Amino acid sequence: MGALRQDLRFATRMLAKQPAFTAIAVLTLALGIGANTAIFSVINAVLLRPLPFPNADRIMFLSERDNTGQEFSVSCLDYLDWKRDNTVFEQLAVTRRESRNLGGIPGREAERVSAAYVSDNFFKVIGLSPQLGRTFTEEEEKAGGPQAVIISDRLWQRVFNRDPEVLGRAVKFHDQSFTVIGVLPPEMTSPQDTDAWFSIMKRINSGVWQERAYHPMLYVWGRLKPGVSIEQARNEMKTIAARLEKTYPDSNKNVGVVVKPLLENLVGKYRTNLALLLGAVGMVLLIACANLANLFAARGAARAREFAIRAAVGASRSQIIRQLLLESFLIAVLGGVLGIFSAIWVRDALVTWSPQGVSRFHEIYFDFRVLGFAFVLATLSSVLFGLWPAWQASHTDLQLALKAGSRGSGDAPSARRTRDWLVISQIALTLTLLIGAGLILKSFARVQSLRLGYEPRGLLTARIELPFTKYTKQEQVSAFSKNLLERVRALPGVESAAIGSNPPLFGSWQIGFFREGTPEPARGQAPDTEIEVVAGDYYTTLKMPLLRGRVLNDQDTNTSPLVIVIDQEMADRYFPGEDPIGKRLFLDDADGEGEGYKPFEIVGLVARVKTHGFDETGSWPLVYFSQAQVKRTGLVLFVRAGGMSKSLEKPIRDIVSSIDPSQPVFEVRTMLDRVEETWAAQRLLTFLLLIFAGLALLLAAIGLYGVLAYTATKRFREIGVRLALGAQPSQIRRLILGHGMSLLAIGGGIGLVSAIALSRALQKVLFEVKSVDPNTFVLVAAVLALTTFIACWIPARRASRVDPIVALRED
Repeated sequence: MGALRQDLRFATRMLAKQPAFTAIAVLTLALGIGANTAIFSVINAVLLRPLPFPNADRIMFLSERDNTGQEFSVSCLDYLDWKRDNTVFEQLAVTRRESRNLGGIPGREAERVSAAYVSDNFFKVIGLSPQLGRTFTEEEEKAGGPQAVIISDRLWQRVFNRDPEVLGRAVKFHDQSFTVIGVLPPEMTSPQDTDAWFSIMKRINSGVWQERAYHPMLYVWGRLKPGVSIEQARNEMKTIAARLEKTYPDSNKNVGVVVKPLLENLVGKYRTNLALLLGAVGMVLLIACANLANLFAARGAARAREFAIRAAVGASRSQIIRQLLLESFLIAVLGGVLGIFSAIWVRDALVTWSPQGVSRFHEIYFDFRVLGFAFVLATLSSVLFGLWPAWQASHTDLQLALKAGSRGSGDAPSARRTRDWLVISQIALTLTLLIGAGLILKSFARVQSLRLGYEPRGLLTARIELPFTKYTKQEQVSAFSKNLLERVRALPGVESAAIGSNPPLFGSWQIGFFREGTPEPARGQAPDTEIEVVAGDYYTTLKMPLLRGRVLNDQDTNTSPLVIVIDQEMADRYFPGEDPIGKRLFLDDADGEGEGYKPFEIVGLVARVKTHGFDETGSWPLVYFSQAQVKRTGLVLFVRAGGMSKSLEKPIRDIVSSIDPSQPVFEVRTMLDRVEETWAAQRLLTFLLLIFAGLALLLAAIGLYGVLAYTATKRFREIGVRLALGAQPSQIRRLILGHGMSLLAIGGGIGLVSAIALSRALQKVLFEVKSVDPNTFVLVAAVLALTTFIACWIPARRASRVDPIVALRED
């Protein structure tokens, strides 16, 4: 231990004697370790940190899917069959997410809260009990039984100031009185940031839910029995689904079951992007380590006489290697500490650029797992960049080193080859990373320029959830909407205003339909269409082009003929080569009240819109109804007001409050913000890959410059002799440039092969960009070639200006 402490003190003194070298080495490594630590902190928070439930890995999320792989909600009757027939789950619960207006609390305005209707065993599946009170009783789950609600810890804090007397208190949700019976612990917000839980059992036996073809936005949660694997659960549920398909072919044909871990359901779609980022920063760290290996090798060669003297007086090779590895380890520790601080510093930027709708992206912190990762990374880095230089220095020829002049005697061929291959690897990794970043950048540019079918700029959106218990009639909803639109249009700067129910990016609703003149399909076998219910200047406000016919207007009332507008997708699929105007579609239960098929005449045709975002794969056709003819209580207000749209939030809230004081307005945001949120993951990937690729390019250029400068220094006397014998400076420049460009050619060839392999792996995250895009490959190669030329030109120019007399006099 005494010898180790002595070596450690000596290593510290040696690094302190060369502050410039130490600073460059520490900063280079800090960039690599900091980038890796930052990305790992995101992966840890999003993918690795377990959910805050007991044995959370045993909780499964179940949905149904069709034969195309499209997932959708579960039929109530299918859920009941699953619950009865399965043998793999301890509990199988069902949930339905909604929202409710919370009001009637003295001193507080009405507000919207996220709510969930859950089955009696949902909390057993989660494995958490209320911190105050209890869950639902049998009596409270019966139709007509007492109205009860369980609230979240944050709602208890925000609204009731953690008053323990909240239990038994009556509060109003959607103007109905509910008794608070429990408060859940802080970690319980499932499903998806819920603040109030109601019993779903009161609704299980409702008429329309008893139709097997009806899928009322129900999703199933299950806790696996001890010893049961996920694969076993999937196989059994597949068997049950096949049996239901055979028993109920009309409703369950081609309907399967999806079973996935709850955490995978929440964040699984981000796994590929985060893996790509971790791979990218891994490449950056390898490039940094290759740079440091060359830097330490050059430093070791400069200290060859020192090591020769130490060996001559009795130092063993292992002692010399240990000394140099300690110096590498000190650099790694300093770089690791600085890297951790840099990762903490960029944490807020990562949160800002991450998807806003996923809470785990906003819970990034540096726990022992992240700090341990940084320590292991620093240790491995010290070995990666320190071992070869240490081994090389320990094998120095003693006599040659003692006789060598101040510039050394040249390197062994193996050392030169190793140095060149380190540079080649840097070039190959950099080219791979640059091409990957270029493809992602081009993909993101395509995303941003994509035509959505509407114009989101200058458009303000606000959500309003009218209580269905209060707005029971169609006339009430229409009167509210008409009054609201008239007052909003009168606001200064407002160009137009409209209302929708399921507009783009606000979720969707599908119903069955069939064309007039074709046989009515069996229940559950009709094709589906998405629907939107509109009021006001909807098409003008969203700037949706009308292709044929007319738009819905105020003349379409509950007493006039039933009419619809369809989109181009509907026309192409079901009216190919025909003019759909004047033809009729029979649509199933547009009001959601189980009324069956009704005929609607097509009066207009509009362009297709991107309903779910830029990356939607399959798409349903879309039908637009007039709000005066189809009732919807969930409203989205659209206001087009150019650049001043954000200033309208307070006037809109005041208008709604003046119409109905108990009605909150929520999620007031610009439509452009909502659009940008759909490609937040793509934006984060693009932003970080560009930074990492730029960093890799810089490190590779520095590495190449360092190797060529070092080579020129080692060949100082040779260059002097060449110049003395008549060589021209241009020939010396070509000599150094040729060396650098040959390294570029080899590294570029290897990098091109690996880039092609990477680009094929990237195909799943690219949007409207081919994996092997010639323009991107050529442009990136040109950038790398130019950077390499500049990095080679500087040492080449300096070498060509050597004074041959000075070089020949050099000892």
